[in-house]
Amino acid sequence: MGRTRGQVTLNSDDDFNAPDSLGKGAEIDIEMQALKAGTKEGGARQISSHHASDRPRKPLWAVWPSRSKFFCGGFCLTGGETELGITPNWSVPNLCVWTCILAPCSLYFIWVFPHLWKQGCYAMPAATLAVFLMASGFLLASCCSDPGIIPRREVILATDTGSKLEAQLGYDVLMSDCIPRDGRLGGRSIPPELTSRGYRWCRTCRIIRPPRASHCPDCDNCILRYDHHCPFVNNCVGQRNYHFFFGFVTSVLCLAIMVLPVLFWFLNSEDFEVAVDAMIHVSGGVLAPVFYTLIAAGSLIGIATVLSMVLWCYHLFLIMSRRTTKEFRKSIPNVNEEPTLCAARGPPLFDPWAMIDPRDLIRPDETPPSPPPAYCGACWGDDD
Repeated sequence: MGRTRGQVTLNSDDDFNAPDSLGKGAEIDIEMQALKAGTKEGGARQISSHHASDRPRKPLWAVWPSRSKFFCGGFCLTGGETELGITPNWSVPNLCVWTCILAPCSLYFIWVFPHLWKQGCYAMPAATLAVFLMASGFLLASCCSDPGIIPRREVILATDTGSKLEAQLGYDVLMSDCIPRDGRLGGRSIPPELTSRGYRWCRTCRIIRPPRASHCPDCDNCILRYDHHCPFVNNCVGQRNYHFFFGFVTSVLCLAIMVLPVLFWFLNSEDFEVAVDAMIHVSGGVLAPVFYTLIAAGSLIGIATVLSMVLWCYHLFLIMSRRTTKEFRKSIPNVNEEPTLCAARGPPLFDPWAMIDPRDLIRPDETPPSPPPAYCGACWGDDD
């Protein structure tokens, strides 16, 4: 058949291979059609794999699957927001602790410290400053450090750190030989030789936790040598920060003993009374409520000091008896006779900067939560 302008007519299979019958664009079009037809089923798997490799990856601390909150680029973490939370990393009890430390110490360093320094007394003010820095440092370390978190199954699988954890803890946390990858036990049970030694199965984290470890309902993490969750530091107290916690309780008690008596003596001295009388006379009594407020605050700080002394004695008793707070309250024996304060702190069990796919943290038997509605949709009732 002949050709007509703008149209190609093929009568036989020989014409399909003729170079002068088809232009370059027609060849490309036919190739694309052949590729589409040939890869309709097999190529779908390659495209899916390609998209999976192109998924955005995020650091572990940014998608951590519990109530603990990381900040400062993953260097620090707290127990997260509570019912008395001010921010995701700060709570009302924690604010009260900082107030009880900073309020009297501010008065001390503004009024008493310069007065004693001018009188030639250097040892006492310098020691008070050192203890204040120690108390603040221990409190920050207790609030912002890893208490000994054992990562849950999804984190271990996403970061591929099962063998590393086995080397650090001395056993297979995932128990890969008898428990499937998804962590569903079914009718299975952990080996009795582990159960007899104090190892337990965590239904939330889907791992086998070692003796003296426990799952904290406030932080939603399994903690090594779990002691308690302290609302005043807004964090768990466990194997890796118990040293900081006891150091904070000890230093803040010493700080109260060093600051409060000297501050009370200075507030009752003649020089201070003369200065106060002059201020009240000049202000016409306006500052009188301020001083009553200071007296009330001083009483509360005194009560807090007594309570901190009781807390220090209680933890000293626990340290001497080699028990944690949970073991003492629930009469749980110390299986391995390991001490609490003098035991090794141990390395961290996860890398907060490991890059992972956030979808790897979703359990296969759980549907991901639906995304929050857009602002415009919430305002105008648009559900799309």
